[in-house]
Amino acid sequence: MVRLMGMIAIGFASVLAQVRVAVLPIKNLDGNMLLLTYSYAIADSLRAHLLAHPDHGRQFVVIPADSMEQALAEFNLDPNSPQFESDIWRAVAKLNCSRAITGSFEITGGRMVLNLYSYDVTTKLADQTHAARNLFKAPEHIFDVIPLAVKKLVPALK
Repeated sequence: MVRLMGMIAIGFASVLAQVRVAVLPIKNLDGNMLLLTYSYAIADSLRAHLLAHPDHGRQFVVIPADSMEQALAEFNLDPNSPQFESDIWRAVAKLNCSRAITGSFEITGGRMVLNLYSYDVTTKLADQTHAARNLFKAPEHIFDVIPLAVKKLVPALK
């Protein structure tokens, strides 16, 4: 019985030690409202790749999409709103996250450029060392760069 209680305590302590990560919609810098679907689709793809990462559940935990969507809806947050960048922190704080992943995209010369960052929720500063910057692809192939982005971002989540 004592051994079982000790194992439960260790398991509980490891859950508390995990970094809670919010994956936020990606800001559309292009201004073309037809590209708005990419804001959520890129975030969904990023979330799926993080959930499949071997360190998920051991060193970090990604907040479920429905919890993130509920927090965004509660504060009426839209990634194309000028207030999004300042107001998003209320939603992330409500979810008790210590890291948030977001970024931006735009179309340049017919190619999409994607920049993703892991932010420390306390300081609201991006980890520049482990950022996924200047990832270029045709818009219809932008999801091909998500595994590379995850590889670059995961060290910031540990």
